[in-house]
Amino acid sequence: MVAEQQSQWLGTVLLVPKLSHAATASFGLLIAAALLAILFVANFTRAARIDGWLTPETGVIQIFAPQSGVLARLQVQEGESVRKGMPLALLSTELNSEALGETRKAVVRQLQARRESLVAGKKTEEEVEAHQKAELSTRVAALKQEMATLDRDFQLQGARMSLAGEAADLQRQLFAKRLAAITQLQQAEEDVINQNLTMQTLKRQRTSMQLEAMGLEAQLWELPFKSQQQQAEIDRSIAALDQQIAEAEAQREIVVSAPEDGVVTAIQVESGGGVNTSVPLLSIIPAGSQLKAQLFAPSRVVGFLRPGQRVLLRYEAFPYQKFGHYEGTVTSVSRSAMSPSLLSQQVSGLTSLFGSNAPVYEINVALARQSVMAYGKPVPLQPGMQLEADVLIEKRRLIEWVLDPIFTLTGKWHW
Repeated sequence: MVAEQQSQWLGTVLLVPKLSHAATASFGLLIAAALLAILFVANFTRAARIDGWLTPETGVIQIFAPQSGVLARLQVQEGESVRKGMPLALLSTELNSEALGETRKAVVRQLQARRESLVAGKKTEEEVEAHQKAELSTRVAALKQEMATLDRDFQLQGARMSLAGEAADLQRQLFAKRLAAITQLQQAEEDVINQNLTMQTLKRQRTSMQLEAMGLEAQLWELPFKSQQQQAEIDRSIAALDQQIAEAEAQREIVVSAPEDGVVTAIQVESGGGVNTSVPLLSIIPAGSQLKAQLFAPSRVVGFLRPGQRVLLRYEAFPYQKFGHYEGTVTSVSRSAMSPSLLSQQVSGLTSLFGSNAPVYEINVALARQSVMAYGKPVPLQPGMQLEADVLIEKRRLIEWVLDPIFTLTGKWHW
């Protein structure tokens, strides 16, 4: 009875698995094995994303106005090549008053009028000198001619004196022989005295003429030196006025020149606009300078950065979705933090991504290329272009990243 109850009339039940269940299990095992293989074989690179921009390796020369004023004329354009000493801009610092209008311009006009007066006076002095020289030369020539006439008179007077002396001697002889009256002798001797007096008068006249001629010749000799002194004095006055005019013009208009050869960039002013000493007028990229990427990293990532790390760059002006990434290499990492307040306005804009008050560290990156391929043509990169950079910090297998918390606790970082 018991045996009959234990036996089933349909027989025992046997559970046979379906074919679909086995396939599913096998597929699951394959997926698990594939995932394990990926975890152990595949690699993942950790990257730090940092902002920055392009800057010349030798730095950008910023040109500031020496004093506040108005930009009268901008003499260069963006991208123009300039040589050292070439004028870049003309600044006006003119002051206006109700009485004179443009005060410094009025001062310059007055100084120029004084200069013109001195130049005219110098010309007049030259004419006066020429006239005096001609007059003195004429007087000297006339005196010499008169002295030549006196010399002839001397000869004639000497002959008269000889004749008068001979006549007096004859009268003495005749008077001694009582052949002549005393009155005749006295008259002959008086004639000798008169001839001597005439000779003395001629000598005095000649001496006076000679002294006058010597005085005139001395004046004629001194005249060029006096004229040169007067001309030099006028020239000194003109030079002093020229300096005052130059200083007045310098205060009125200032020429800003290029300190070095290079290319003009980042023009921040327009003609007619106001300028001051705190904002640069423009910048100059030194000639022959290569560009580099200057990045500013927050403190949370700077500890993982070191020279030689590979960098992928994305230029804001060339979207990476269309123009791709460009490579670079970290060349230096600053170990001292910089306060954003000490950085320029452009840097401060970048640092706002990780906190306006957070310190930043400067990272320099050498570019593999100085241009971007755009539509099949190389387009040169420009200083100031903003960019994003992915610094490839470390490369690990996926399993190491998964087990990273355990490695951190145990202190073991590798298998």
